[in-house]
Amino acid sequence: MHLNLEVLNLKNLLVFFLYYFRILFFLLPLDFFSLGIIPINVLALLLVSLTWLYLDLVPPSSIPEINSLLSLLLLISKEAFLGFLMGFFVKLIFVAFQILGEIINLHTGLAMANKMLPGLGQMGIFGNFFRILIILLFLSFGGLEIIFSLLKLSFQTIPIGSFDFFTLDYKYLFLLVVKIFTIALALALPIIAIYMIVNIVLAITNRLIPNVNIFFVGYPIYMLANFTALAFLIPALLLIGNYFLEKYLKIFESFLISFKHI
Repeated sequence: MHLNLEVLNLKNLLVFFLYYFRILFFLLPLDFFSLGIIPINVLALLLVSLTWLYLDLVPPSSIPEINSLLSLLLLISKEAFLGFLMGFFVKLIFVAFQILGEIINLHTGLAMANKMLPGLGQMGIFGNFFRILIILLFLSFGGLEIIFSLLKLSFQTIPIGSFDFFTLDYKYLFLLVVKIFTIALALALPIIAIYMIVNIVLAITNRLIPNVNIFFVGYPIYMLANFTALAFLIPALLLIGNYFLEKYLKIFESFLISFKHI
């Protein structure tokens, strides 16, 4: 009887760590859970608490068999990869708006004005501005509660040990990344259009009045025109961002539900 209890405790420990690694690699790609933002002891406590919570909410339907160290490492790598994949899926929401900010940096003459952010590396002024903007919009939208609910859904649709690398539609993920870049470019089109119009006006001015130092005059005009346009466009970008978040999180939910049919 004592031996059976030892085996049972070992299996419980295995289940705990499989849940733990999926949650860990789900949170790490997200900006507000990265190691540079949250102290490591706070993050560790949060991970243990979330693991106990999800174990209670979604207990495992079955415990995978472990025959060797290699099979244990394979199980852990599967859970880590699945968690990272889901975290990367959510991370793309913020990447779209960071790309938008970097495109605006390029067209306002601030491409070289970068700053070093802890845990995030170098980022342009508008890249960081739109990163903070989308995080605040995400939190006000209830996105944090939604992604934790979707994490719970992942334990229901993809029980521990059941994920298979070969059942994943990598083509779908590639198209999703392409779509994110397309959305970022579409959001930045008004700024790019204003940049082109200012360029055309300055070129015509240079031809009509050759004595004007167009390089000296052009840079302040670029910045003023783009800043003015951005001030008017930010409310519209917030509305588009809200719509984008809602649609994107529904796509994430459908992606997780699709594993029920595999």
